[in-house]
Amino acid sequence: MWKNTAVEIFGFLLITLAIIFYLGWAIKYNAWFDVGLFSFVTPILIFGILGVILARLNEKGVQ
Repeated sequence: MWKNTAVEIFGFLLITLAIIFYLGWAIKYNAWFDVGLFSFVTPILIFGILGVILARLNEKGVQ
């Protein structure tokens, strides 16, 4: 149980980090559509979403 909870919490942290980093960078540099910013934030966001999904699937017993 703790393993799934830790993975889910880490996933939510990654999602939060990606959103905060994107908003912070975009506000500071006024670069809302920067390709470099997208290339940094997108993998972090995807790993966070996948972490949450996998933790919830594993919690239900789906393998």
